[in-house]
Amino acid sequence: MESQRNSDLKPFFEPRSVAILGSLRDQWGEGFKAIRNMQTFGFAGSIYPVNPSYDEVLGLKAYASVDDVQDDIDLVIVVTPPPTVAGILQQCALKGTRAAVVVTENFAEIGGDGARLQKEMAEVARRCGIRVIGPNTIGVLNTSNGLVTNPYHIDYDSINKGGIAYTSQSGFVGAQGQPLQDRAYPISKMCDFGNKCDVDEADLLDYLADDPDTRVIAMHMEAVKDGRRLMAALRNTTPRKPVVIFKTGRTEEGARASASHTGSLASGGNVYHHALKQAGALLVDTWQEYWEVPKVFALQSLPRGNRVAVLTPTGGIGVASVDAAVKAGLTVARFSDATLEKLRELAISRARNPIDLGPTMVMVEDPYSVMKAAMGAALSDPNVDCGIMVLFAGSQAPVADTVEMVRWATEQGRKPVAVWIYGTQVSARDETARQVEKLGVPAYVELETAIKALGIAAGYARMKADSGRAAS
Repeated sequence: MESQRNSDLKPFFEPRSVAILGSLRDQWGEGFKAIRNMQTFGFAGSIYPVNPSYDEVLGLKAYASVDDVQDDIDLVIVVTPPPTVAGILQQCALKGTRAAVVVTENFAEIGGDGARLQKEMAEVARRCGIRVIGPNTIGVLNTSNGLVTNPYHIDYDSINKGGIAYTSQSGFVGAQGQPLQDRAYPISKMCDFGNKCDVDEADLLDYLADDPDTRVIAMHMEAVKDGRRLMAALRNTTPRKPVVIFKTGRTEEGARASASHTGSLASGGNVYHHALKQAGALLVDTWQEYWEVPKVFALQSLPRGNRVAVLTPTGGIGVASVDAAVKAGLTVARFSDATLEKLRELAISRARNPIDLGPTMVMVEDPYSVMKAAMGAALSDPNVDCGIMVLFAGSQAPVADTVEMVRWATEQGRKPVAVWIYGTQVSARDETARQVEKLGVPAYVELETAIKALGIAAGYARMKADSGRAAS
């Protein structure tokens, strides 16, 4: 039983049927909104509303209890008052259900009776053999089957499918709070652990390590429930897939805030920082990096080394890029003689790395042709492992031309690239970024994040190579 509890989370992400127990009141009921979200995002399985006060909800037959549902129920979403949850889990387990997302709040995060009820619920779940995500959670998301257990209104109806699994101990990262459609993050799975009365990061790492849809795992982490299990799960996962971690609660004040948020004390600063790194985790420092850095792994291959070429239409950004590259563990590549000759043929006055294209682009009739040729030459250089491209977006920079330039250049070199896009129109910048990422090239809203992502990717590639040599 214990090994099954530790490994099989498929019912949470791959259920054939889902029952929703709780408030189904039109518009305001959290159970109602969870059902609507699953319908909107195209969940392929069966949905069973359970509440004795309703005959039908959103075109679906409603049931007085789970016992009235004739079919098996793989996953239940529970949105009922705290004192009722333990009994509901026991009833669901007797029916054969093995997974429950407990959305309900006011458990351990409020202390007192809430903490007692959470302990009782966890003990019942363990005794009955039903796994629990939560309480105090929005649950899970799976882009491959349209499963969205989120009980809040979402302003859009599609999420980009891709290779990043985002996990958190906060519902803040959910589709109701983030512009996942506009940003087009390439997502495989999402999970909010909530108070972690049962399922935690170690459990999910074991599942995601084997998930064919996931190429990289991004974790926002507050408290650590079982440090030994977590480190073991990381050591098992990180040689196979990169794990990017944003650890909060690193200060004494942050740890106290975590206790009031999820009812568990965050594990402190430097000790866990070093332990996570030793286990192979890739640490980031901000929410922006948590969202953006994983794209460098999801959209392209790993760099063969850390030698970077920088191409920019403005010299000042070239200098800033070099500083950021060195800080990120990258080395400014020395171009070969053949590449330097190609750059001189393009009338680039400063034929060196970083390549400042600005003076040449303003002198020629077709600046795109110069930039494209320079990019292709730099990325084809055998002394270059990866590249930073700085692009302008605005009314004078047609999106289609910019995207075609990136496509051609990256196909010449076939090396990992990160793009930073700046300019005079936010809408043009965002649309250019979306189109560039459709090519499999990650685009960033911050220069430093783009460069740091490449540096982290190069560091992970080196770690994998070192572990491979050690194993042989």
